Amino acid sequence: MTTARLPDFEHTLAIAQGNLEAAELAECHGVACGLLCRLPQSSLDAYVGLLDMLELISAPGTGMKMSLAELLSSTRVQLADEDMGLVLWLPDDNEILEERTMALSQWCNGFLAGLGGGGDSLKVMSKDANEALADLQQIAKAEAADTTDSEEDENAFAEIVEYIRVVTLMIREDLRGPDGEDLIH
Repeated sequence: MTTARLPDFEHTLAIAQGNLEAAELAECHGVACGLLCRLPQSSLDAYVGLLDMLELISAPGTGMKMSLAELLSSTRVQLADEDMGLVLWLPDDNEILEERTMALSQWCNGFLAGLGGGGDSLKVMSKDANEALADLQQIAKAEAADTTDSEEDENAFAEIVEYIRVVTLMIREDLRGPDGEDLIH
């Protein structure tokens, strides 16, 4: 698996000094993933500009900008990892399921926003990737219902996280197209 680690979620939340909720911080990672799927060489300035446009983070302080730079860099490495080492940046498993579900929904919102500026580039995606994109749109609309944090609910959440992770990598591959070294028969 990849050696690129995302910044510590709770530490970054603390750096935000109450200006971001956990779900919004997860959304920032979704934005990074969507942006990097569409434009793999995106700069930190482009990323921060998009976060500002989406009204997530405006004029981040030094500590927050460093965390965002680390997040963007680590995400870029994880998306390119041949071992599919992408990790979704979400609240820890010790947080209540309702909070993690809302964060996952916001992550999908961010991914769609980061990807959304792609225009014509999204037309090259496969039927499977387009269907998966529609699934992400549905997950982004999800609202967390009161749950009992049962083992069944936890397992369902883990399966959805894994599905989103794989879908993100599939969309990245579709948008990437064949590598110059790939043989086409």
